[in-house]
Amino acid sequence: MNPWRWCRPVLSFLLITSAYGSDDSRRIPLPEGVFYYRPAATTYGLESAWNNPAGLGRTGMTGFEIMADYYAGDYFKSWGTVFYRDGAATAVRHVDNPAGEDYDEWLASLGLKLGQTLNVGTSYRYFRKGPGIYNNRHLWNLGFATQGMGSFAVGAVFSNLNRGRVDGERTATEQRYSLGYRPLGQVLTVAADVFLSSRQNLSEAEFVYHAELIPTPGLYVNSWVDSDGNFQIGLRANLLKYFVGSHSRFDKAGHNGRTTMFVGATNMRQASLIPENPRRLDLTISGTVAENPPQPIFGPRSVPFLSLITDIYRAADDRSIGAMKLNLDRLALGMGQAQELRDALQNFRSRGKRIICHLGAPNNLGYYVASAADSILIPPVSQLQLVGLRAELTFWAGTLEKVGARIELLRVGEYKSAPEAYTRESSSDENREQINALLDDLFEQFVAAIADGRGLSADSVRHMIDRGPFTSDEALRYGLVDGLCYRDLVARNYFAGLPSISFRRYQSDTLVNDSWQPTPVIAVVVADGEITQDSGNDGWPEPSSSVRPRPMAQAFERAWRNPEVAGIVLRVNSPGGWALAGEEIHRAAAKAAETKPLMVSMANVAASGGYYIATPSRRLFVNPATVTGSIGIYGGKLDLSGLYEKIKLGKELYTRGQYAGMLSTMRPFLPEEREKYQSHLQAFYDHFVSLVSTSRRLTEDSVDQLARGRVWTGRQAVACGLADQTGGIKPALDHLAAEIGLERYRVEIYPQKRPLFLLPGASLWKQVMAMLSGKGNSPEGELPLLPVSTEGAILARMPFDLSIE
Repeated sequence: MNPWRWCRPVLSFLLITSAYGSDDSRRIPLPEGVFYYRPAATTYGLESAWNNPAGLGRTGMTGFEIMADYYAGDYFKSWGTVFYRDGAATAVRHVDNPAGEDYDEWLASLGLKLGQTLNVGTSYRYFRKGPGIYNNRHLWNLGFATQGMGSFAVGAVFSNLNRGRVDGERTATEQRYSLGYRPLGQVLTVAADVFLSSRQNLSEAEFVYHAELIPTPGLYVNSWVDSDGNFQIGLRANLLKYFVGSHSRFDKAGHNGRTTMFVGATNMRQASLIPENPRRLDLTISGTVAENPPQPIFGPRSVPFLSLITDIYRAADDRSIGAMKLNLDRLALGMGQAQELRDALQNFRSRGKRIICHLGAPNNLGYYVASAADSILIPPVSQLQLVGLRAELTFWAGTLEKVGARIELLRVGEYKSAPEAYTRESSSDENREQINALLDDLFEQFVAAIADGRGLSADSVRHMIDRGPFTSDEALRYGLVDGLCYRDLVARNYFAGLPSISFRRYQSDTLVNDSWQPTPVIAVVVADGEITQDSGNDGWPEPSSSVRPRPMAQAFERAWRNPEVAGIVLRVNSPGGWALAGEEIHRAAAKAAETKPLMVSMANVAASGGYYIATPSRRLFVNPATVTGSIGIYGGKLDLSGLYEKIKLGKELYTRGQYAGMLSTMRPFLPEEREKYQSHLQAFYDHFVSLVSTSRRLTEDSVDQLARGRVWTGRQAVACGLADQTGGIKPALDHLAAEIGLERYRVEIYPQKRPLFLLPGASLWKQVMAMLSGKGNSPEGELPLLPVSTEGAILARMPFDLSIE
């Protein structure tokens, strides 16, 4: 981004207002008192309310400040306050006027951030019972500020834009232009401000030169001098989330004119002279954690899985966080996500920080994650469901036969076993082979993690699992847990005297950052759910449980077109689905990869179509337990001829074209139709293999041996060359950042799901509107619960769903 282009509106405004240079309008410079000076280019936070409202947009903090003056031997006759929240501020000052009646100023300001470098703001100032020209005076003001130009910052403020009249004469617009420079980084800031009105030439301008030094974090020493030799000396000390300080003004002879003393507080952490006391982070995880939940503008927001993980890593490096109280209640993550969470907890502990985990409803997965903690607690009356893993398959062929229905599914790959659920009454040998291999590897990982976390041998853990489930007393007696405790007593019994902060509160508890350098962005494009066709309902948000071409293409395009985005991570948590929809998403990913570095992070599952859309990546990260592979294709149709006969339903078929009746439900495939359909499946499979061959730098024969619908765990995929590295989303982000040379970065999730609010019962409302509009509820022509459609779709999907409880 070229930050100078944001200055063009300011320069244009300068030319416009300079056109008033020949008029005789009267000036209304802002009076002194209470509100102290800061440069327009470098101010931010509370002080921006009266110095430059554009600075309000630089931080999302909430805070207040109380000010009082020492003037002419009197304390607190002049005073002021300002309140600030998320870019908006209100302020008031009462000014003691020895020469006349005291007066008040009321001020309202608003600042907005446009991109990472430009801030704009506006303010309204009203003087009530002011002296002379300030009597009942209204002023509208506009401010600009931009950083991101290396060590430089630029600002401008235009006051009294409304140019109200005094004695029938229009007043002048007051202009202020500011340039800031940091020769030594944030330690030293120097700035120069130019003040002039629309009736003045530059030769008549007034100048103020400012410098601020930070000798130690949390202490700020500043001073300024103006064109007339008047000067100011100021001091500010941050004390945790509070701050105190003063600004004293002197004339050129050294006589003290006015001293403003102030005290305030902010909700955000700031560099402080007082060391922060360690706090306890309270984190509760219940049920599932979505990869990309909607974030409504109004109403409660869910925590995305990415934010959960990255903030645990941040807490591990945060010196103010000394321990964690972790509550897991009916945890229902996938195995891959559970490994990422467990890795984040282990990283937290590796910093010497204690984790005590309470399991509200102790299940397999909850215990697996909890084994990364220092101590595991369960309720005194409970049951530890540590029983191991199981796989259950359901076969519908016999049931369908009883009602006269049959599903004809063709496939490419002997391990592509999804059709078996509808064409067989039991598993094929190939399906049994891959399911047992999958369970063996996942169980080995499951046992190894618990053994490592609890300091046991793998054989001991297997023996314990074979004896489960356990009562609370049995779990404590066998050393599987460290204590029996109700959840509400954990803090008192195990963290007495340690202050706490909730995870929700901690997410906004960030250190105030006054850096002028824009933080590069890594975009995380999330593909979470079944890959399906676009719905065609343009006015409605897409279901959160589906991955559709149109929103995914928009997400990729917004990411690669955004100049702030330095790289992209495609986060895949999908078993696949519609093959042609996956091809559209693959194209969007490949197009993004031509512009920005693209890597892939696989969550619980990235198989078949989920693996297909990942092939444009330059590097592929998998969790050891990620279920991936399943490179294969299947498809077919529903044959209801037997059902029609049973219920005596008359059906007649008339066609024009040899294959026009191929997908009719009135009859099975004819031999030549089956051959035609199989050729399409084979063509798509060959294309799939070719893509993987190019992406993974393997021969097509090698890929074919790994494909054929075979499912692999993540660590098996790395071993056979289908993936590059084991690790979750955080290692993928860090690897991409290192590859493109980023020392720090922030993350943005795409597609950005930001509805105005979440409407309860939206799904029902959507169905009603679909019926009223005549569009129906199944625009793709899908038959509910069956893996076929009336359009004869080709499917690239994993043969089964995996859930570990």
